[in-house]
Amino acid sequence: MQPITFIFACVALFIACLSPVQAIEGRGLARVMGSEYTNSTISLEKRSNRGTWYSGNDLKNAACYDRNGLPPYSASVHSMIGAMAMKKFENCYKCMKITNKANKKSVVVKIVDKCAGCIVGKAIDLTPGAFQKIGNLDTGVLDITWKTVNCAKSKYYPSKPQN
Repeated sequence: MQPITFIFACVALFIACLSPVQAIEGRGLARVMGSEYTNSTISLEKRSNRGTWYSGNDLKNAACYDRNGLPPYSASVHSMIGAMAMKKFENCYKCMKITNKANKKSVVVKIVDKCAGCIVGKAIDLTPGAFQKIGNLDTGVLDITWKTVNCAKSKYYPSKPQN
């Protein structure tokens, strides 16, 4: 490899490491949105109890669906769904009541996706519609709490598929 080519390759790799967390393989995993996560000095451990939002192609092919014979599911920006980091798929189809610690506003979402930029038990990624129920999209990151609740029927999140 030519020295100049090597330098450009190293610079490209360095820049890629500084960019926001991206979806792995572009399918079924949400990526973190919000300005706090683009700063390379912020460690993953500081993401505890964080609510973020995701949109675009990351809403397609939710990880809890389209596996083991289940039909695929793609959310819209208005869906009341969320993504969490999971060891396997233990939180799939559970409803979580998310509360913004600052303003005490809450929203209930159904977990249907895995979050590629989250640590298990430390963060939830929401659709823009769900995020806006408890905060402003411009904020990007909220301090939140969550707890599992019973799922009510709603046109804004899908029912659990039958295997």
